Amino acid sequence: MSAQMPWPLSLTGQRCLDVGTMDGFWAFEMERRGAAEVVATDITEASGQDLPVRKRGRRAGIARGETFRIAAEVLGSKAVFRSRNVYDLDPAEDGEFDLVFMGYVLQMLRDPLRGLEAIRGICRGRVIVLDTVSLPLSLLPAPLARLNARRGALEWFVFNARGLEQAMTMAGFEIEARTGILRDHQGPAERLPPLMALSHRVGILGRSVAIRGRAF
Repeated sequence: MSAQMPWPLSLTGQRCLDVGTMDGFWAFEMERRGAAEVVATDITEASGQDLPVRKRGRRAGIARGETFRIAAEVLGSKAVFRSRNVYDLDPAEDGEFDLVFMGYVLQMLRDPLRGLEAIRGICRGRVIVLDTVSLPLSLLPAPLARLNARRGALEWFVFNARGLEQAMTMAGFEIEARTGILRDHQGPAERLPPLMALSHRVGILGRSVAIRGRAF
């Protein structure tokens, strides 16, 4: 999927941020593409997640910082991990970045526009937002975003592609590029539960886009 991202022509010498890094895949990719400094952030305590009331207190601690450090050591990476909620990003503390990458984070925020505005506050260049999008219904009026009520899901709001662009624009980004629809699940369908596999196969689930915007 990395080759499909709308990367700028060069990251050489740039200061980059990977928001919601998990194990660091995109942080290490930006470093591989020539970034001079890479900072990776994620939530390390379950209490910091935006969880519905019925799910609070049921999730154990998150080992994201530990798995990132293991991967960085194996790869010989100089990327730095910081425990940080996206809402708490602050230019006075975190500095500013030439490129911010945010992969599959927006859908997990109770207030996605606030999250995008926090990104704008520390972005002096570009942002790439990779996120799940809802299935467009060409014959019916489609909402720009919908509240995701799937049982067991951690997502709050899922935008369609046009809605995601609009949210980024409202947060202070000029849209520069957008991928086509990306398929999340590329492996054998039998690795998924039957109903979920069918939903992926027909395109109801497993659809994403990546959008690049410039801060204005």
